[in-house]
Amino acid sequence: MIRTLRVFTFHLPSLSVGLTFMTLSILFGSWLARLPEVQAGLGLSEGQLGLALLGLPLGALTITPLAGWLIGRLSAGRAMMLATLAFCALIPLPSFATSQWGLMGALYIVGLANSLMNVSMNAAAAAVESHYRLAIMSACHGMFSLGAMIGAGSSGLIAAAGIPLQGHLIGLALLMVGLQLLLRPIIATIPHSSKGGSGFTIPPKSIWGLALVGFCIMIGEGAVADWSAIYLRNVLQSGPFVASLGFAGFSLAMALGRFAGDSIRQALGNGRTVVAGSLLGATGLCTAVLIPHPVAAVLGFTIVGIGFSTVVPLLFSAAARTPGVAPGTGIAAVASSGIVGFLIGPPLIGFIGEHYGLGFGLGFVAVLALMSAGVVRANRNL
Repeated sequence: MIRTLRVFTFHLPSLSVGLTFMTLSILFGSWLARLPEVQAGLGLSEGQLGLALLGLPLGALTITPLAGWLIGRLSAGRAMMLATLAFCALIPLPSFATSQWGLMGALYIVGLANSLMNVSMNAAAAAVESHYRLAIMSACHGMFSLGAMIGAGSSGLIAAAGIPLQGHLIGLALLMVGLQLLLRPIIATIPHSSKGGSGFTIPPKSIWGLALVGFCIMIGEGAVADWSAIYLRNVLQSGPFVASLGFAGFSLAMALGRFAGDSIRQALGNGRTVVAGSLLGATGLCTAVLIPHPVAAVLGFTIVGIGFSTVVPLLFSAAARTPGVAPGTGIAAVASSGIVGFLIGPPLIGFIGEHYGLGFGLGFVAVLALMSAGVVRANRNL
């Protein structure tokens, strides 16, 4: 972790990419933490909200097949800058929605920019790693989780102060635009990478197990992001600040886990790390569901973050090393399965929550995490 901090402090291209990762998560974390207000303002049930949330991954899935092609025609830094400015401009849009379908449409548009920003950020990080011979990818994802924690935590205070969501998101987006403009001279020095990413792809048989684990874990990550604040607010009757702490604790744990991920992997090995992470995630979800108290729920969601933090990066690494599969194809397959997980996760949990209770929906995610641990134990690719 100390070496990571030194890289971000003294290597400006790495710092600019890391701060861009954080920009995305601060904005997105701020939106997610105030989602209960949107649900209450529009009078949506869990099922209706879950369907509306489907707009975001639908937008991401729509643009993903084109994202690699577009970014391959631009420098990595320029693509990241343009995508970030577009996301900043669009993130306030859902706060102006007046209906379920309006919210879904706004989130669809945000999802387009979100996907472009995600792909371009990772392309920029890969370009920096290749050109400067630095390892920053895991740390950049740690910066993402740290930013989500900052966004969610600050949103609780802002909401408690009575600041409207629209003004909150617009003001924060303007601050992030200012940061990008300050970083522009540094971002311009990021070397060009001609390697475009691939879009949605059917996973080769040799990595179906990895893709399945990615599918289950990404549903879990999305469940905490989309439903933790609503569970704390509506089911456990906590205030807006406490409701924001579930996702904030999850994001902080994700950040710390990712910064320490290389050390954990070296100590336990890839397979054991993923199994332990899946089991920890299931334990955290069960804690949040079986002990109906806000403190237990916040602790549970934080444990989920600790467990899930290292899983997806290790899955990408394993997919890239799979014999007979090109690294880009393997990573794209696992990433695509994660997108599908995000795609069906919100409406699925919303449907379960509306008919059987949100706690039961989160319990279903715990079962998926347990299934992931079993799949990893039977999979030799890790």
